[in-house]
Amino acid sequence: MATNRFIALIGDGRERFSDKELDEEKPTEPVVIDKYGVSDAYKYDGYVFLNEDWFTKYSKKWQEDPTEIDDLLVSLVKNAHKGCKSENLLKIQAYLSEPPESLDEVAEIWRKFYDPELKTI
Repeated sequence: MATNRFIALIGDGRERFSDKELDEEKPTEPVVIDKYGVSDAYKYDGYVFLNEDWFTKYSKKWQEDPTEIDDLLVSLVKNAHKGCKSENLLKIQAYLSEPPESLDEVAEIWRKFYDPELKTI
């Protein structure tokens, strides 16, 4: 018997991916992270960044201060399911452990979280 896994969908663009594509994650219950942030009602098994500029949805002042995005990423890590093997979780943790100093470098790393093929969860 399969159990549902909660996959966090981060950023705008949910409509670009069919349920069939998401269901290939066997089985997946996608949870959209809206502009209000992470719900602690879920423990996430994976993370999908829906577009390259996903972070613009969560902070209007990301170009001056990465704090709001960093807080969101910290919440995603805190709400990861124990034993989560998400590749994107590892990327988030690596970024948080050694964030770059310049905002241009920060934004470049954030953009790399996006996978247009929906293969990296």
